[in-house]
Amino acid sequence: MGEVFPSEERTEPFTAEEMELRLSESIRVEDLEDLHDDQVPLDSLVVEEDHHKKGIRILVRPLTRSRSVSPGNDNCQWLALRAEVADPKQPKSTVLAVTQTSKDINFSIRIPGDADDEHRPPLWCELYYDPASDSLILLNKSDVPIVLARRSQLEAGSPSFGQEIVPMTTKELLPGTWRITVASKPILDFRILEKRPATLRIPRDDSDLSSFVTTSQVLNSSVKRSFSEDDLGQANASIEKRLRMNDSLVDEETGQEDKDGVIIFLGPRDESLVFPLPHAAKTKEVAIPHGHALLEIQKDDTVSIPGGCELDQYQLTKRNQIATTAASSVFTADYSHAPEGVITVKVLKTRNPSAAPHDAHRNVIRQADIWMREYQSQEDLQHESIVKLYGGDARYLSLYMEHVDGKDLAARNVWRDARSDLFVGGRADALRILRDISSALHYVHLKNKIHNDIKPANILYSKDRGAVLCDFGLSTRKTDPATNGGTPYYVPPEFIGQKLRGPASDVWALGVTMLYVLRKIPFPDARGRQGHPRQLYWMIADLNRKSVHSHHARGQPSAISQMQQWLIEVKDAKARLDPRDKVEGLVAQMLTPNPNQRITMAKVIVELFPADELANANAAATSSRSPRASRARLAVGSTSSASSSMSATSNRPRSMPGLRQPAPPTTTTATTALTVTQSHRRITNTAGPS
Repeated sequence: MGEVFPSEERTEPFTAEEMELRLSESIRVEDLEDLHDDQVPLDSLVVEEDHHKKGIRILVRPLTRSRSVSPGNDNCQWLALRAEVADPKQPKSTVLAVTQTSKDINFSIRIPGDADDEHRPPLWCELYYDPASDSLILLNKSDVPIVLARRSQLEAGSPSFGQEIVPMTTKELLPGTWRITVASKPILDFRILEKRPATLRIPRDDSDLSSFVTTSQVLNSSVKRSFSEDDLGQANASIEKRLRMNDSLVDEETGQEDKDGVIIFLGPRDESLVFPLPHAAKTKEVAIPHGHALLEIQKDDTVSIPGGCELDQYQLTKRNQIATTAASSVFTADYSHAPEGVITVKVLKTRNPSAAPHDAHRNVIRQADIWMREYQSQEDLQHESIVKLYGGDARYLSLYMEHVDGKDLAARNVWRDARSDLFVGGRADALRILRDISSALHYVHLKNKIHNDIKPANILYSKDRGAVLCDFGLSTRKTDPATNGGTPYYVPPEFIGQKLRGPASDVWALGVTMLYVLRKIPFPDARGRQGHPRQLYWMIADLNRKSVHSHHARGQPSAISQMQQWLIEVKDAKARLDPRDKVEGLVAQMLTPNPNQRITMAKVIVELFPADELANANAAATSSRSPRASRARLAVGSTSSASSSMSATSNRPRSMPGLRQPAPPTTTTATTALTVTQSHRRITNTAGPS
């Protein structure tokens, strides 16, 4: 495999205002009058190993009187737990257990204000799972500040100092118990649990491990053992060094768990470990409780992903790195749910070491939202020129897709000359690319969707397979508001002032892409590179902001002026197209400034495809319907006339991490939230499709 270059693409994601999370319908309310009287701290409750295996991440206890919750789906259920030191006669504590499955990106808490107390306003918080750590990111979406206090590791009677979280700000929450207070009234306690780590199979041939012996101390049934700090530090340093070696961590097994193996938990110096005995098996599984397992593994490493159900459990063996950017990592892998061939894995990154805490928290939320949008946008698309989606895993923000044996049109030294940034293909390639991507885009538009990020880097191409469209992370429906996401060089002129995006904007973006394919312009994204002699880059969101003069005041051109300069260059390149040539003539019509006069994909393929092929394409697009969003909710209520209901759902697509067959899944989507709504009667079984 050739050298992997960092990508020059600078796709701008959706803004925070564009992130919309879906909630579910209420299903049932039951009375749990004694819930608020439980005085056992959440930290004192024993979470058994079986609970960890199920993927439980949050324990929730409402503190408001006369509220009750009835779980409405499998990932939210009531759980009776015993205290760590308790009288055998003492009843177990009942808490709401929230499980993170391969479908869940977050957990939502929505509680309305008290009808009897006008001073307590509604509460709305989102808890996002961070795939790179055990932490959760809290986003306060309430209209008022909330007070967040850590309840863990507090001595009896000691005060709990809270931190005020103003609306639309974030806070990273470490594992432990936290309390949310609104208007000086405690509303909710919740305990964050560590996630169950993925494991890495490695040969057991380290002489430095054979001298260690296991101890019998078990911490809360987590299969962790204790050693001295010095021994722990030496062992961690030795094993973590191996974890980062490229060639020493090759899994030689078939993927089934070796019953004679020993699990080793690696962590900071104060973490505990299980060490193998000298006579143990030849392989072992190394658990990585910190960091991002799919970003840590090296070539030929095999990682085992745990899960509460069979479909959430699988193995990946990393093969070749395809590309890496600040936002994602793409590589090929063998996948236990697709044993007959190699797949492509795309992992969204959430951590930037140089980012400020606020920006880092926002990035977790943004990347989770992008993952959800890409998954939901692509799961029902079945077209030979669109990458097939086999599945995904929200726990790692990973997508498992068909492997296309071809490089993207922006790949240096493949389809792009490294010096001139010009496309290196010929006229036959240009015709094939235009035919294939026009057909794919026409299909997408018939499904009432917009891609929003058509560009060379999102088109894979080989002479055998042809052109294949990928990366639906910024895709929206036609009815959605125009997005600020995308890549600036491919945004249409009507976005300035009018903020118009739609199918016509995809057409414009393909037209700019074809200017590059026809060698009329160099690779547009290269203009944003530092040190480029004609550097040109602007933020899409700045084009329609009222306060866009800050950059201009510092001597930098405004976003509008830079885009206008780029549109002049596009116009000049368009003038060099030959209208008598079918391909160049169609590209010229794609670059019509007025979107109402711009050619549509339907008209483009009429010119490029025979009538019978066009009829078959239209029939295929209209016959497959998108899955409807199925919504389930937990309801919480009281017996009073002005009762409340609380519901718990999770933002997730209902699908497995990957399919066992090459066809993409027909799945439904659901959301997970803890929601309270006002009602004047008991709610009973109102679940249904949205």
